[in-house]
Parts: sequence; C-alpha cells; structure tokens
Amino acid sequence: MSDFREYLRAKRAVDDRALNRRVLEELRGELPEGPLDVVEVGAGIGTGIVRLLEWEVLPEAVSYTAIDRRPGNVSAARERLLDRGFVEGDDGRLRRDETTVSLVAGDAFDVLGEGNEEYDLLVAQAFLDLVELDDALPALLASLSPGGLAYFPITFDGETIFEPAHPLDDPVLEAYHRDMEREGSSETGRRLLSAIPAAGGEILAAGSSDWVVYPPYPDDERLFLAHVLDTIEGALAGDLGDGLEEWLAARRGQLERGELVYVAHQLDVLCRG
Repeated sequence: MSDFREYLRAKRAVDDRALNRRVLEELRGELPEGPLDVVEVGAGIGTGIVRLLEWEVLPEAVSYTAIDRRPGNVSAARERLLDRGFVEGDDGRLRRDETTVSLVAGDAFDVLGEGNEEYDLLVAQAFLDLVELDDALPALLASLSPGGLAYFPITFDGETIFEPAHPLDDPVLEAYHRDMEREGSSETGRRLLSAIPAAGGEILAAGSSDWVVYPPYPDDERLFLAHVLDTIEGALAGDLGDGLEEWLAARRGQLERGELVYVAHQLDVLCRG
C-alpha cells in the first residue's frame, strides 16, 4: 500500500494542472490587500499554503491557520515550511517576513468551534466530499468574517474514468462511488452550487478542476495512480470478490506498463459567506 503523505506530495503536480485558473483569478481579485486572517481545513502537508504563496494569490501580510486531523501531516507541513525559509518561534508559530503560520492537529470543526476568531478566507481543498455537506458547509461559512470568502477547490463530482475500458469498470466504479456516501457524497461538487445559496452564501465563481493523468507519467504521478488504485481496493475489499481482484490486476498491469489513463471530475467553487 502506498504511503499517504507520499501520495499528497505526488499529487501536487496533478492538482497544479487541475486547478481552475479562472476561479483562482477571481479569488486573487476578491481578496483585500491585507493583512488577512486565513484558515485552511484538511490542510494536509502544507501544499495549499505553499501554492497560494508561491503563486502570489495571497498578500504577504497573512496570518494563516492550517488544520489537519493527522499529526503526521502537521509535522510534514512544518518541515515543508521550514525548508522554504520559515522560522519557528517560541510560541510554535512559523514566520517568514509578514506571513505567520499556525499549524494545528485536530478535528477542523472542533478547532473552529473552540475559538471566537473570524477569518477573511477559508480554504477547503478536497474536503467537502469527505463530510456531510448539509452540516459542514454552514459550520465553515460561520467561521468567516462579514463578507469573508470561502474557496473550495478539487471537490469531487461523481465521475471516475479509467482507460483503456475494462468490462468490470461499471460495477467497480459504481460500488466505489456508493462507498463515498458513507461519510460524504460522490456528487458534492454539483450539490455545492445549490447548497451555498441555501446556506446564505453567494457564489462568485465555479469551474471544473479535473484530474487528468496519462502516460508517459513521471514517477510521482505513477505513485499517485498507485494510491488511487489502493484507495479503491481499500474501499471495496470484500465487496466484489474475484471481480475486484481481476479489475485491480488489470489496472495495475496497465500502470506498470505505462498504459493507464485516469480522469476524475471535480469542481472549484469560490463564494462569499
């Protein structure tokens, strides 16, 4: 099985290609000059803040709170930021010029509920499809200051495609999508477009952000695809019996030979709370 943090590192390039530039430009244009208070939920190994700083989406004067429930991810994020010139202070926060980062290990909703802070921007990448949208969205929007922004990139929206086609694609992928319904939804992206207005928010921009991986792929994207297959195996273990084993063997063989193509349909959404 592939290592989750290695997967997060490997998917940086896949996400970079996928992110909808029009939505990102709208975010850049809507942000005030700063200083800003920003929170990211499901922050992983710090890829989000690194990207937003490197791509100059955020102004330099930023107080950024990054929350992830996995302590190992938080430690990896700290190392990533230290490698990029941040310095850790006595209070545990990381600083570089006018940017301050607080890394927090814990449940995002518990952490947001414990404080009285309001944020100018909330970032939740590949997050809302893992939780119950009707409960999560109002809680996240409630953490915003008046007129604050919420950015929901890489939100899965119900389509997984592998090529070349395999006779077992339909039962395997339908079961995979059904498994997502246990905690979240396989169609969160499209649901978000009606859920935001229902929760009192205003959609400012939305667009597709599909993952598209095809050969020849560098080693990190090979690792990314291996993790996707591992995830499907873990979700469906014991569900489809020999059929799943046959499908996985075929797909892993294609990956090894450099033949596998993968597409996942997702949406980026920007809104005002």
